[in-house]
Amino acid sequence: MDTECPYCDADVEINHDDGYGYEDGQTFKQQCGNCDKTFVFTTTISFNYETEKADCLNGGEHEWETSHTYPKFFTKMRCTMCDEERNPTTEERIKYDIPLKYEA
Repeated sequence: MDTECPYCDADVEINHDDGYGYEDGQTFKQQCGNCDKTFVFTTTISFNYETEKADCLNGGEHEWETSHTYPKFFTKMRCTMCDEERNPTTEERIKYDIPLKYEA
């Protein structure tokens, strides 16, 4: 259910065929499948944000882990806090068994 009919309070699924009804601040029309009356609606788009600490951007150390990549040769090291990526060092290639050359 997207909304309720303003006439009969029936649950209404907004018809978004071909993108209809998605434009912010515009008035759209739709007929209720329960009472057959036509009503209007507007769409409001909102954004929600979730925050997390990233100590590595404030003087702390990055927490590196391997990316989950196939083939393994293309593995990168990715920080778990800020998502920064870098190539693995020689020591990390050995530790995580990352090949030094591409093998198809």
